[in-house]
Amino acid sequence: MTDRVVLHGKPPYTLMFLHGGPGAGGELAHLAEDISPIKGVIEPRLYSLSIKEQIDYLRDIARTGQQKVVLLGYSWGAWLGIMLAAACPQYISKLILVSCPPFCQAEANGIADIRLGRLNTEQKSRLTALNRLLAEADNTAVADGAMTEIGELFLQADTYSSLNLPDTAAECSYQTYKSVWQEALALRQGNKFAGYLALLKCPVVAIHGDYDSHPAKPVFEYLGDNLTGFSSVLLRRCGHCPWHEQYARQEFMAVLKQEIWYYSHTGN
Repeated sequence: MTDRVVLHGKPPYTLMFLHGGPGAGGELAHLAEDISPIKGVIEPRLYSLSIKEQIDYLRDIARTGQQKVVLLGYSWGAWLGIMLAAACPQYISKLILVSCPPFCQAEANGIADIRLGRLNTEQKSRLTALNRLLAEADNTAVADGAMTEIGELFLQADTYSSLNLPDTAAECSYQTYKSVWQEALALRQGNKFAGYLALLKCPVVAIHGDYDSHPAKPVFEYLGDNLTGFSSVLLRRCGHCPWHEQYARQEFMAVLKQEIWYYSHTGN
């Protein structure tokens, strides 16, 4: 798989959506389509094997536009969005962090246990088998398929009440995940994100569900301690993927459209 861009809606493309994973290309396609009537959406699908390569690719996209972009980062993409906005603040008008992972390792240690506690016996057995398959796989297609299925299990564990929308994370790359996530973990363990946040020039809003296995409170507190112009929205009865949630989707979409509308129309 190679890095590429999918465009949604019509120009000008002043929104950029960064998927999670790393390596879960396509999982934001439905959300991008839902938002594209407001403004055109750039949806990069990233498979480079280093954070630097991904940021370089995204910087090239951002600087080709005639206007600054509103940047939305989901899950791992929230971290990537912070690093991109730090690297090229002149191209970013606002940063929206959806379901951002914790910035400190101690606050992330319980995520796996929370997820396991929400899976039934059959799901736990399947997860064990898939992890074993990843460890032993010598075939890219097999590894990518196992990663996709693990993502589906995690989505079930991370969802409060699902709308059962079609799954769009159909282009998962385990090679990308394994390589980039190791770098990302080193950044968290080294407490490097405060340095990136200090370089941001744009407003930042974080949107998080109260049922997310990634805890909201430490994320909000870390961002608040390291940013000015920061705001947060906590969604009730909402897991890791707000647009998939029966009870939270409407509020999430309203908040998202409000955040996008102002900055995509002022050209700030």
